[in-house]
Amino acid sequence: METMINNYKVSCEMAKERISELLVQRRFLRSKGDTAAIRDLDLNRRIQLLYREYTDMKEIIDHLEKIQCRNT
Repeated sequence: METMINNYKVSCEMAKERISELLVQRRFLRSKGDTAAIRDLDLNRRIQLLYREYTDMKEIIDHLEKIQCRNT
């Protein structure tokens, strides 16, 4: 169980880092006025999906940690 929780935590961190990278890229493109590139790269959708995945993973971690506490 501990391994699974740790794996989710690592995945959460990776998603968080990727969200940050995409936000920086989107900010840069906006500052240049390049909304076409934002649209072509589908940045808004990708950021939203990663946020959703991140939130889901956090909920799973919380749930698994509660189960783990009950079993110890």
